[in-house]
Amino acid sequence: MFYCLPLLLGLLGLFWQAYKGDRGIRQFWVVFFLFFMTGLAIVLYLNQTPQQPRERDYAYAGSFYAFAIWIGLGVAAIADWLGRLLKKQPVAVAVASVIGILVPLQMVSQTWDDHDRSDRYACRDFGLNYLNTLPDDGKPIIFTNGDNDTFPLWYNQETEGNRTDARVCNLSYLQTDWYTDQMLRPAYDSPALPITWPRLCYVDNGKHTFYPIRPEDGKHTFYPIRPEDKSILEEIKKKDPTVDPYELSYVLDHFVARPEGGYFPTDSLVLTVDKEAVRRSGMMIPGDSIPDKMQISLKKAYERQRGLYRVDIMIYEMLARTNWKRPMYMSVTLGPNNYAGLENFLVLEGLAYRITPFNFGTMRTVDADKMYDNMMKRFAFGNVKAKGIYLDETVMRMCQTHRRMLCLLAKSLLDKGETEKARNVLRKCKEELPAENIPYEYDDEDIAYLWYQVGEKKEAERVCKDVLKYDFQYFAYLNSLSPERQRTYVRTAYYLFRGLISNLQVLNMAESKDMKHYEAEYQKLLDTPVGTTAANLYMEQMQDYGE
Repeated sequence: MFYCLPLLLGLLGLFWQAYKGDRGIRQFWVVFFLFFMTGLAIVLYLNQTPQQPRERDYAYAGSFYAFAIWIGLGVAAIADWLGRLLKKQPVAVAVASVIGILVPLQMVSQTWDDHDRSDRYACRDFGLNYLNTLPDDGKPIIFTNGDNDTFPLWYNQETEGNRTDARVCNLSYLQTDWYTDQMLRPAYDSPALPITWPRLCYVDNGKHTFYPIRPEDGKHTFYPIRPEDKSILEEIKKKDPTVDPYELSYVLDHFVARPEGGYFPTDSLVLTVDKEAVRRSGMMIPGDSIPDKMQISLKKAYERQRGLYRVDIMIYEMLARTNWKRPMYMSVTLGPNNYAGLENFLVLEGLAYRITPFNFGTMRTVDADKMYDNMMKRFAFGNVKAKGIYLDETVMRMCQTHRRMLCLLAKSLLDKGETEKARNVLRKCKEELPAENIPYEYDDEDIAYLWYQVGEKKEAERVCKDVLKYDFQYFAYLNSLSPERQRTYVRTAYYLFRGLISNLQVLNMAESKDMKHYEAEYQKLLDTPVGTTAANLYMEQMQDYGE
């Protein structure tokens, strides 16, 4: 509740300056053009697209400074007018000063709790959790992508001196030559990344656009996949049977790493596996066998975009050269298009997936033992459990990421029959990420069932009720929207309904005394427009799955 006081003071100062004679109007135009050129003009010039990842108000900081000048002049205007009215300048100045102090005090009283970061160490601890997912040996590499999974890691290394043996490699930057140059240099206690390309083969002289306008621009940015050229590889194989032209390192050396720009003459590659190196690496080895070759398919990349960007190829280059001696990881917060087609070879060990030579056929593979050791013994949670602590949207998302990882761990332990360990994980989750500070949402539908599986019916009931309360409130909001707006939330409504059904089932299994109340709320929901649409979608999905 600011009561528009800063705005009113600024407008007051603006008009007071503008009508302060010739000198005032000259000063007004100076401030006005500072305000206009660093505010409205920048809005027009940048023409920012909608759905930005965060508020971009910092781009207009200059206009804020200009308006702050008018706010200060607003206080001077009050002092001037009061001086004329009271005929006592000292009294007028005192009153204006009090008013000038009361306005920021009012603002602070309303916004302090929304900006108070005291006793909150989530940024530091969560960043360290990424690094502590990595093994202590082998000078590991972790691939990140966004600000929130990169800068906290850099802070831990640069300022706190933590895990300086690890190398953080941001994939958003790896598309550029200047960052590749940096990765080819040692940093802290980490040696250079295993990239063997000459600089002439990856530099683009500043032409880093994803969609180059001219063919000669960005020649080392995008590499086409041409499956029709497999005949070239077959000819090579015929001439020299000792050479496997489909080997990743061979394709990179002879077809991709070229000064004039390269390409892939195949949509499938292989990587010969050094079995002894894999055994020494400490990674999880499913079963007793290690494959002779790692089969890498480029078919999805070919179907999606007919080629690969340099960032993916640099990952392949490192994979081909490191020979499993240097552990390579991918952050859990990478987008689905950032795994370079290796998603089926990944094993979750905490907040990062380890790249392995094993094709698991899914990204849900978990090294439960290693992940348990990491999350239960090596992770810290930034004091987000403190009563009354302020958690902004970004920190809340990272808390929910940790909660999801803990739930995945608990599920994996239950699949192995280790119920007691799974119970410990769920208790850790409840203790460190309490619902009072990180409320349950519809995508927390699995937590209640996990509590039920470990024999904690009361906890299962508690979580169910929290999630159901969220679901019903969300449905009430959706039903309050216009039919046009409701249609834009169809997918959200489906997931809400799916979670609602799941939690009603768990609530029933937990033998809750409030079951009838929630069943009645469910029946009411079915009579609403959004509830009907979501129920129909859910039934269609169940029929498709044969359930």
